[in-house]
Amino acid sequence: ARTFANEPANILTTTTFVEQINELFKSDPRFKVTVLDEKKCSSKKMNALLGVGQGSQYPSYLVDIEYNGGGSDHIAVIGKGVMFDTGGISIKPSRNMKEMKGDMGGAAAVVGAAWAAGQLNLKRKISFVVPIVENMVSADAQRPGDVVVASNGTSIEITNTDAEGRLILADALVYT
Repeated sequence: ARTFANEPANILTTTTFVEQINELFKSDPRFKVTVLDEKKCSSKKMNALLGVGQGSQYPSYLVDIEYNGGGSDHIAVIGKGVMFDTGGISIKPSRNMKEMKGDMGGAAAVVGAAWAAGQLNLKRKISFVVPIVENMVSADAQRPGDVVVASNGTSIEITNTDAEGRLILADALVYT
C-alpha cells in the first residue's frame, strides 16, 4: 500500500494501477479481479465516477477484487482511488499540490488489505472495491454547475469539482 501511495502520478497512472492490481492477484485462485473500464462503467450509468475523470488523458475504472476464502458471509471494503487530484476547475492552491498523488491512498490501503487477506488466509468472502480516476483541469473537465446522474438515478449538481471523492465513492457504493 505504501509503495502504491508513494509512486508519482506520472508513473502510477490509472491504467498502470489497474495493470499492477491484476498482476498482484493473477496467480492466486482465491482472487477474482473484475475491471470495469469506461465503457462498462458507462453501461452501468456510473456518471458520477466518469464525470470526475472526464478531464484526464487517462481512463477511469472501477476494480472489484473479490477474495473467496470460504464462509457464508460476504463483506466489502471500498477505497478512494484518485491518482492525482488537482481539484479540477475548482483548482487547489499550489502550495501542497505535489501531495495530491496521495489522494489514492484509500485505494492503495484497500488493495493492500486484499493482499493481506490472502496472506492471512482469511476464511470469509470479501470484495475490495476501488474506483480509480484522475481529477484534472482541461477543456473536457467537469465544471461547477454541471449535473450528473449517479448509477442509482440520483441527480447531483457539481458545486465544487474538488468534491470528487464523494462522487466516485457514490457509484462504487451502488455497485457494491
